[in-house]
Amino acid sequence: MEDHRLMVAKIVAIVVLLLVTLIFCFIPYLLDRFYKWTQRPSSNAREFKVVLCLLNFGGGVLIATTFIHMLPEVVSVVSALQDCRMLAHTPFGLPEVLLCTGFYLMYCIEETMHFVIRRRQLRKREEALENGEEEIVEPEEPNWLRGLGIIVALSLHELFGGMAIGLEMTVSTVWFMTGAISVHKLVLAFCIGMEIMMAHTRWILAVVYLLVFSIVTPIGVGIGIAVSESSAANEPSTVSGILQGLACRTLIYVVFFEIVAKGHAGLRVLFSSLAGFVLMFGLQIAIGEAKGKSHFVCPQ
Repeated sequence: MEDHRLMVAKIVAIVVLLLVTLIFCFIPYLLDRFYKWTQRPSSNAREFKVVLCLLNFGGGVLIATTFIHMLPEVVSVVSALQDCRMLAHTPFGLPEVLLCTGFYLMYCIEETMHFVIRRRQLRKREEALENGEEEIVEPEEPNWLRGLGIIVALSLHELFGGMAIGLEMTVSTVWFMTGAISVHKLVLAFCIGMEIMMAHTRWILAVVYLLVFSIVTPIGVGIGIAVSESSAANEPSTVSGILQGLACRTLIYVVFFEIVAKGHAGLRVLFSSLAGFVLMFGLQIAIGEAKGKSHFVCPQ
């Protein structure tokens, strides 16, 4: 009977996480229909003050998610892998080196994309001048790349968050974990929807991004249910450590180059970012209380 209730609780968690995340992802688009944020000139700072505060609230959310939630998990998994001799011990901090390597990899990818697109746009401008056209096409930035980086990073992370729910063995803990992770993900969903919308991502790409982000946690719950039936539930995974490290470095890059770098925007923007950080910090404490002290068991 208890096993049946546990399975029902996990299935309900899958449905709830999928539906409410989809709703919160598209709320910014609904608000945009009334306030026309994406149709206003970018030079009108007063009109965009609310949007700027919301985006920096999302920046605070991502900062807390990266440094308080994801980074300790990466360090924990890599340390467990080294203790179990599944990864070699190194004379340097391996998790930190992985993060720095991934950071510069993301930096290189984005700069390469900017270079290719700029070269293409400059070629079009030269052709326009040769044809006697007065209109000069300015080089465009690949706005879709920022959304892609955020979605890939957070989707990998949320996959493991869903697995945490699927691995729980009591009904009460499943409900508590579902509630804590739901609030955490709903805040992220709204902020990601806002970020992608304001980047003027094409509608079809935006839908794909947000659908992927919405479905990964339910998929993670399903994987966790399957894994919980095996003896490998508490074993550290090399793939898990690498993927979480990649996700963490991507968010670090996005946070500091796309959000925090917009400096001197005013105290309201600063407090918006701080509010997002404090909210996610409180949710992290709630999630930690639900999960209890994590531990890994080395494979035999």
